[in-house]
Amino acid sequence: MSTYILLLGKVTDSDAKLCKAVASKSSIDLQIRLNTSDVVIAQEAGLPCGCISFLEPNRQKIIDVFGEMPLGFGQEIPFFQKIETEDAPVDLLDLPIDGFFQTPLAALSLSNIISAMKRHGSLLNQNREIMGEIMKYRKQKRQLISIATSISVHSDLDNLLSSILAETRDIVGADAGSIYIREKNGPGGSFTDKIRFKISQNDSVDIGHKSEEFVVPIDQTTVAGFVAGTGRLLNIEDVSQETGNVPYKIGRKAYEKKFEYSVKSMLTVPLKNMAGEVAGIVQLMNKKSDTSVRLHSPADTDQYVVPFTLSDEDFILSIASQAAVSIERVQLHQEIKSIFEGYLRSSIAAIDERDRVTYGHSRRVMGYALAFADAINHAGKELFDGETFDENRKSQFRFAALLHDIGKIGVPEALLTKESRLSKEAMDTICLRLEYAGARMKWAAHPVADAPWESQEALDLDGEFLKKVNGSGFLSDTDLARLKAIAQKQYVDVHGVQKPILTDREFECLSIRKGNLTDVERERINSHAQATRRILSRIPWTKELSAIPDIACHHHEKLDGSGYPDGLTEKNISFESKALAVIDIYEALVAQDRPYKPKMAPEKAIEILRAEANANHLDAKIVAFFVSSGIYKIFLDEQSDAALPQ
Repeated sequence: MSTYILLLGKVTDSDAKLCKAVASKSSIDLQIRLNTSDVVIAQEAGLPCGCISFLEPNRQKIIDVFGEMPLGFGQEIPFFQKIETEDAPVDLLDLPIDGFFQTPLAALSLSNIISAMKRHGSLLNQNREIMGEIMKYRKQKRQLISIATSISVHSDLDNLLSSILAETRDIVGADAGSIYIREKNGPGGSFTDKIRFKISQNDSVDIGHKSEEFVVPIDQTTVAGFVAGTGRLLNIEDVSQETGNVPYKIGRKAYEKKFEYSVKSMLTVPLKNMAGEVAGIVQLMNKKSDTSVRLHSPADTDQYVVPFTLSDEDFILSIASQAAVSIERVQLHQEIKSIFEGYLRSSIAAIDERDRVTYGHSRRVMGYALAFADAINHAGKELFDGETFDENRKSQFRFAALLHDIGKIGVPEALLTKESRLSKEAMDTICLRLEYAGARMKWAAHPVADAPWESQEALDLDGEFLKKVNGSGFLSDTDLARLKAIAQKQYVDVHGVQKPILTDREFECLSIRKGNLTDVERERINSHAQATRRILSRIPWTKELSAIPDIACHHHEKLDGSGYPDGLTEKNISFESKALAVIDIYEALVAQDRPYKPKMAPEKAIEILRAEANANHLDAKIVAFFVSSGIYKIFLDEQSDAALPQ
């Protein structure tokens, strides 16, 4: 965060003195630019944490001076402008000005301005950190799915381990790494006290023929042998700083001599099977601060290598179990059941972090689904023609509910959170056109006979109408007719060329009859159902879980065949998908406020469910059971993330 404020324009000695005094209390420097109309902020000093302008409060002058600057609390630099009167000029109100002040400055007013700048800087840094975490979780989600896919497509152990090691190194930024496999006394036999070096990778050095297999004893001779013997993770920040007091021997000199490669940080993780036995070791070396660099010398290692973090430890521990699955292929079925659940939670957590607006949706849907299955089992077989949920079917329904929206990872975030027909920037552009057209009408030397508006008032009314349409959820026939009439109007631009006041794209968006999405946008969002099936179909589900892709992707099907993605009718939609459709709609309606909808009361949401059932979209018996069994109430008192099902 920058720690200086830029003052521009003619600043009196008293105001300048006051600014310095107040700023110094907040440890903020001041740079004063006098009589400037050509502002260039020194990039070497970084952007200021705020600007206080004493320039003339003239709209065009402000635009000329600051037009290319990222001003406003939604941007990088908070901006405050001096005005001559108590009321700000109307033509300044739509500029990204965060506040106005009069001179001479008052200490309290200036203190509030500087406090606002500091709060803005803190929030901006927090937002950057959050975005960094979101990107990290999105990458981890992709890595998890990639590794899960590897389990299904690789039949060769070496290829599988190579894929896992590459993905693992990439996610934590490790320059090099190796995997050791514990030897067995023949196929299906017990473990021995030796581990075999199987595979090694290095981004900086061509290890090639130097990485042939060899055997290491499980003892304190090496770090890998020590970790295999103790079963505990070992994170070494700098191997050169390890003293003789540690029980293991690093053995780095032999490694560095053999590969002509310097080692600094090292993370060694045991690969444990379901019985808790160590089946192998994954060893990562030299976490880089910049993954694009190559470590060609010890100096490079000292400069770019950093310690592995606790977050790295947690993630690698989750990946390590996958390698154990590949080692003990005979236990694949049991291993997948335990490991995949962790994968799926991580995937949903990544989606939640990507869009905090819908945080917890998938886990709440899963909670409703489990409650529904339990209620069905207690209701008696006669209610739904013998439908019951044994443990396998319940697990299948649980995973399908948890993963029903995983396909949204491929949908642009702007569509998922779209709250109006046109973006703010697009509406601002239209408003500027209207303002320009109004200015031409006002300042024309002679009345324009064919002017599209008979008066400024008529133009302003059209502008307000367009804003109203942009934020409404429904467009009446009358409004549509008026919108079409406005779309026929033209204005003359700065080059003297006649252009429509609305582009074809803008008219298309504004003329949406219901909601905020065009047909193309809605199809893009609806495509998440197909994407869900594609993603889930690549996971090697066991026989008991094989219907998960279809159950998950069909939660938007309707009984009358008007749903998507397959347009199935009632007889072709599974019982679970019918129930999931009811649950998904209800949860979305009663969930926390979102940019495009307010939180809805359960009673109103239930009315909508019943209306959808009457329209032959939802199963009426399932809707009635969902309500009568009280399932809809289970999250009404939810207060925190801890209340979400895990």
